[in-house]
Amino acid sequence: RAQRSQLVAIYEGYAKNNPKAAFAAALQLPNESSFEQRIKSRALEEILEEQISSGGLLEAKLQVELLEEGPIKSALLNELVDEWASHDPVGAAAYVESLGENATDRMKTNLLSEWAESDPAAAAAWLDNSDFEENTLSQASSAIIREWTRYDMAASAEWLNTQPASPALDRAVISYTYQAAQEDPANAITWAESIENDSMRNRMMQHVAGNWKAEDPEAFQTYLDSSEFDEKQLERLQNAQPIQMGRRRGRP
Repeated sequence: RAQRSQLVAIYEGYAKNNPKAAFAAALQLPNESSFEQRIKSRALEEILEEQISSGGLLEAKLQVELLEEGPIKSALLNELVDEWASHDPVGAAAYVESLGENATDRMKTNLLSEWAESDPAAAAAWLDNSDFEENTLSQASSAIIREWTRYDMAASAEWLNTQPASPALDRAVISYTYQAAQEDPANAITWAESIENDSMRNRMMQHVAGNWKAEDPEAFQTYLDSSEFDEKQLERLQNAQPIQMGRRRGRP
């Protein structure tokens, strides 16, 4: 690991002065073993990141597109989209769309994760118009909600409500529920109840119950009294502890 870190650092430093030459040099690194492949991929990714951050996006894009098809090109295309999206998500989205069927779900996830940090509503709108496999939809929607709820609980809830019920949305609902539990436990418990995975649903309901019980024990007890939970479920909720969460950040 030390050898890999040192070598990658050398190429990263080289890229600060001459990214194009650094990229060409890193392409000559051996990649016979899995260890060598990891070093080569990491070095190329670091060079690409430096090149894009210093304004060389078009050159970086061309370098990657000219590579032979294979694992390294695939990894660098993902890195290209990831870095591009951190500076210009709309441009990165247009590029991903231009790839058509060659755009992988990982590219789309990278794009949406970065985009959500600056404009979660726009990222959500793009997701609505794209096709995803279930696992990728789960990751992308969760990343969007995690960022969106930091700034706008109402809008993020409205978007979630427009999505068809699916186990793939469980992670997004959990992200929303965590935030809602701090501000409105009574609302959060209804979101927790909508989680399709049994173990996740039970765990989140206990988290929310702990917060609600600490904030408004009378309202919490009224909820329990009007519920149809069995004795075991009631006991779990009554003994739940509040969620320990860090301070929410505001929009920079």
